[in-house]
Amino acid sequence: MPDSTNAVIQRRLHRRGRIGGRRGACPERGRGVGAAVVNTSLGNAPRRQAFSLVELLISMAILSIMMLFLANITGTVSNTWTSSEKRVETFQSARAALEIITREMTPAVVDTRMQFSIFPGTQLETMGAKNIVPEAPVVLWMAPLGEQGDLRCVGYYLYRDDDRKFYRLKRIYIAADNQDGFFPQMSDELDPHDSRLRTSPTDALWFTRGWKSPAFDEEDPDNKKVVVSTVADGVVAFWVQCLDLLGNPIPWVSESPIHPPTNLIYNSSSYFQMATSVRFDGGETFLYLTEDTMKGNRVPAAVDITVVTIDVRTLAKGFFIPDQKNVMTPDGALDVKESIEAFNAALRENSITDARTFTTRVKLVNGS
Repeated sequence: MPDSTNAVIQRRLHRRGRIGGRRGACPERGRGVGAAVVNTSLGNAPRRQAFSLVELLISMAILSIMMLFLANITGTVSNTWTSSEKRVETFQSARAALEIITREMTPAVVDTRMQFSIFPGTQLETMGAKNIVPEAPVVLWMAPLGEQGDLRCVGYYLYRDDDRKFYRLKRIYIAADNQDGFFPQMSDELDPHDSRLRTSPTDALWFTRGWKSPAFDEEDPDNKKVVVSTVADGVVAFWVQCLDLLGNPIPWVSESPIHPPTNLIYNSSSYFQMATSVRFDGGETFLYLTEDTMKGNRVPAAVDITVVTIDVRTLAKGFFIPDQKNVMTPDGALDVKESIEAFNAALRENSITDARTFTTRVKLVNGS
């Protein structure tokens, strides 16, 4: 009896444990109960919501707009940086060119067999030079710039090629041992009275008599006769103003009513007289004379060199570059200030607003 009773009790307890395991009421089946509880809790947890297709499309559209906006900003900053860099490069090139001119012109020398001349650029065209700016000057002089103080023929002029957008300040530099006859003839042992040794009051042939087109062609890599090089790009205007000992602009010799006719701007071999410390009786500080007097044979006391520059990126946009014009004073001198203002105004009329003007004054040691 007891054994059968115990068996009945055990079967009842066993049935209750299985039921409790399913309901979580039996403490003896910890693992079963725990597993049941965990499964129940997971089943009752809230489900996480995924993005819908519309939301993804909206997000991608916003991201694309932001990327496009950032790309535009980056491109603008990059272009601005590049433009500024090119502009600074052009301006530095112009300043460097003025420094070179100053260094080379300061020791300029003249005597009865040498000249310091300035004349319109068109005269170089008769010698084979191309793309010369008509109203811009050519300035030529002699200076002891060689290693042993040997003389060199030095000059500058403005080059302009509108088709290729080349606006360049060109430098002429000729050594005495030039084999092509480009260096001015200064002596002739066989004929000391050779007319080519004499400087003229009305022309600059003493410099240019032997010059030919190969002297100006620096773009031909096989040309060994070239004596010209580019010292600055982006130069669209170029003025040279000579000053006398009292600091006043020297009138152009071509504007003088009494000097023998010439198209020169300044010529050390012309007939003139320069006041030294006080004005002449008529108040002048510089006078041209008739041909029955002595040549001046002197360099200016100082020379103002002015250039107007535009960076190459602006030039590449195809803006029209107006011609340089020379505004003259009533007494026949160049009015540099008015000439610059007129040229810059013409640039602004053609939507060019970032041109820069640079001027330097060169004091000649032999001009005092």
